[in-house]
Amino acid sequence: MKLISLNIELNEHREKVLSFLKKEDPDVVCLQELLEEDLQRFKNELGMDGVFEVWRYVNDSHRLECKGKRFGTAIFAKNILNSGHFFYMGSKENISRSFDEYLMDENLKENNVFIWIETENNNGEKFKFITTHLPVTEHGEVTEYQLEVVDSLLEELQKSGEFILCGDTNAPRGRESFDRISRKYKDNIPKEYKTSLDQNLHRVKGLQYMVDGLFTTPGYIAENVKLVDGVSDHMAIVANMSAH
Repeated sequence: MKLISLNIELNEHREKVLSFLKKEDPDVVCLQELLEEDLQRFKNELGMDGVFEVWRYVNDSHRLECKGKRFGTAIFAKNILNSGHFFYMGSKENISRSFDEYLMDENLKENNVFIWIETENNNGEKFKFITTHLPVTEHGEVTEYQLEVVDSLLEELQKSGEFILCGDTNAPRGRESFDRISRKYKDNIPKEYKTSLDQNLHRVKGLQYMVDGLFTTPGYIAENVKLVDGVSDHMAIVANMSAH
């Protein structure tokens, strides 16, 4: 089962992303930072079912054209048997407030959610995919808040059975936030990759941070894992997944 996971940076690279996904023809697509308003277009153009959960408003100074729009994480698949989500930090109610309310209350901004689907391959083998987006730090440093969020995520993942976890950790490999995840679940990104940030498309040049992850429990195997650049500010994770 072919998987692609990618942080698409809102609508900045939308046409490149859609062209890439249609060319690669994956069975499952996990996206981070998808604008709510683009969900239906992705479903239509990919010809896939999709699930989506908002977790934040856009309020970045370098994204003024998107200011006030909501974005989140999404999973698209050719066959979704079951799906759900869990806010392991904050709540859905926080992001349901108006943009003005959101701006005035810092507590409303502390939201992190994972979404999941169950699907199956042509042999009837079941797969569970989870994707999420962890909080960013300015220079990739570890903070107490980031560790709190990671620990809350790990607590919920323990209840999730066998799964494939992918997404933007915003925590460089080799530092404590990322390593808390990799100590529990297999890190499938080949060690020769030193960064998952696209060196040409990322707005900050020269960053060497491996922040995108593909983790598995013992029930799944990731093969032919590679990172592909030229698609978004993050490189796309492409992998073939099989049941153990």
